[in-house]
Amino acid sequence: MKFIFDENHPPILARVLAPLAGIDSHTVASVRHLGLAGTKDVDLFHALADPNRPTVLITADMAMSRRRHEVAAIRETGAVVVVGMKGWNQQKDTVERVRMMVWWWPSIVRCAAGADSGSFLELPWSSAVATLKRWRA
Repeated sequence: MKFIFDENHPPILARVLAPLAGIDSHTVASVRHLGLAGTKDVDLFHALADPNRPTVLITADMAMSRRRHEVAAIRETGAVVVVGMKGWNQQKDTVERVRMMVWWWPSIVRCAAGADSGSFLELPWSSAVATLKRWRA
């Protein structure tokens, strides 16, 4: 799988997680590293779509699941979207965000691997790691 952090997350998250993801042959990048900063979400899903490798977008944009045109693009491209809930946007300490993402990483990978194409996974801001809630786009 390829995991992409959107502009709601600092690019350092991708740099820190890349070696961990590589252990299982996954890749991690940020939209900024890919030169896609400023790309509209619908266009981003189409640019990242790869029929040979599932795409997982990690965002803190909770409204994405309510925007019909974005939901349609998620369904069409078969992406899986991990939505960081309230605390992910509110935490200003980058080191703390990195720590929490590393803490949750095994669960994110496991849940994304088992998720249906075109679905959402809910990533809480919590130290209690669990299976991520999921719903269809």
